[in-house]
Amino acid sequence: MHTLIKTTAWSLLAVLLAACGGQVQEAPVQPQLAATTLHKSSALATVPADYHQVVQSVYVAYFGRPADPGGLAFFATNYMNAGAPTNIVEVSAAYGSNPAITALIDSFGTSQESQDLYPGDNVTFVTAIYNNLFSRAPDIGGRDFWVGNLNAGLMTRAQAAVAIMAGSQGSDTTLINKKVAVATQFTTGLDTEPERAAYSGLAANVVVRTALGGVTIASDINADGAAMRDAVATLMFPSVQNIVIARCVGCHSSRPTIPGFNPAPLGIRYDTATQILNDDARIEAVVSGFSMPYGNMTGMTAEERTVIAGWYANRPQ
Repeated sequence: MHTLIKTTAWSLLAVLLAACGGQVQEAPVQPQLAATTLHKSSALATVPADYHQVVQSVYVAYFGRPADPGGLAFFATNYMNAGAPTNIVEVSAAYGSNPAITALIDSFGTSQESQDLYPGDNVTFVTAIYNNLFSRAPDIGGRDFWVGNLNAGLMTRAQAAVAIMAGSQGSDTTLINKKVAVATQFTTGLDTEPERAAYSGLAANVVVRTALGGVTIASDINADGAAMRDAVATLMFPSVQNIVIARCVGCHSSRPTIPGFNPAPLGIRYDTATQILNDDARIEAVVSGFSMPYGNMTGMTAEERTVIAGWYANRPQ
């Protein structure tokens, strides 16, 4: 069965390459590795970080979002332990011949996120994967090809997502490279515990998936990476709002609850999300400078000040 799956995978890639205008020999052969980030030749892997690119590629292909730091570390370590290649083309080729790699890829398809994200039929699934990778719908021939093999049970959904990515060419590969680069920049930038904690759960995944979907072939990687930081601020805002309500609204409200602070000092009110967002610079300055809350009468903690500082650092300036 594993031999059949491996042979089928190469056949799928060959047909896809042919559909994209590539040259295909009569017998399935290993695709020529392009001189791109996505398809660069495998190097000798010695540490989990050598697999960060592969893991990010699978996350982008299957979930359409950057890896979260915990997932990146988990899968990178396990790919290393499995002796996997360090590029997505060779990882796709190893599916079926290396049971550990097969299990790692298929775990994406059995996850709760997968069930929530792709509850529909295989046509819906393949269309979603094309959008994740290429920001476009599949051509009819390509769609029917992948759907037919999924319906026939010749491959799993996770295997198909990786194979579609591995078979990319031309501008499609360029776009994927940009998405993976931006995704890598995003995950690497989550360097504080509040930021990492904010990128957790299905709702957070939707926010970040939408942000990554905005990357285009014309995008500047650094500019888009910076723009995605706003997604982090969006994820952190509920925590910030809860802190402001607990520590600041006792004074800064249309109806202050702390005696002696009615009306609100300087007329500053934080009763609504809009009021907080519109005054983000002042909030960060007085909180980080320990001048507020006044006398820290509401007991704002150092951790809460860190959350507000991190939120503001990710806000568009």
